Amino acid sequence: MSENIIKLIKPADIITLINALLGFASVIMIVQGRVDEALVLILLAVIADGADGAFARYTGTGVLGANLDSLADVIAFGVAPATAAFVFLGSPAAWVFSGFFLVCGILRLARFNVAGKKDGFEGIPITAGGFIVALFLLMRDYLRYFEYVFPLLLVLLSLLMVSTIGYPKIKKLSVLAPMGILLAIDIASFYLNYAGIVKLVSLFLFVLAFVYILIPAGRRFYGRSK
Repeated sequence: MSENIIKLIKPADIITLINALLGFASVIMIVQGRVDEALVLILLAVIADGADGAFARYTGTGVLGANLDSLADVIAFGVAPATAAFVFLGSPAAWVFSGFFLVCGILRLARFNVAGKKDGFEGIPITAGGFIVALFLLMRDYLRYFEYVFPLLLVLLSLLMVSTIGYPKIKKLSVLAPMGILLAIDIASFYLNYAGIVKLVSLFLFVLAFVYILIPAGRRFYGRSK
């Protein structure tokens, strides 16, 4: 028997919908030419994505939970970063690289919904992929050979999303709290017009995120080469 959809929505689902709205707002900002603001909205979506998971653990999840989360993630960490990437690449190849990132992100989420690992991730989460793209673009002014490095980064993230490399779920508060504080500082600095701090904190967060995705990948590659 069907139920009123409003009755099916749990508190954590509301945060998930906020995540989707942040992604949608990010795309609108890109269309309006306010790209840096769009990138910061992706960072806010990262916080919302983490918050809905934490909230769900305490309040429980409903029948909409997992699928709703994936749909929101496609918008916030697939469509929004891919649209930003398309704008910054600004070449005919932009369709290829940004489209490849989006397709791999969708495939990553579909695989997770079908056979998601409970103790970790298979391939990097799309949240991490979108997060890294946003951070990289926020610090673009300090990067040399941006137009060459960025497409390579998109390809790497895309391949890692659809890879079978195992990644741990980070649940320790000792790790999450400092990351959350840095992310909050990054976002607050942007709205307070402290551009230098935004670039610096974005760089630090980018390095931390890249370490997360490269260490398991490196171990996998090293294990195969033995």
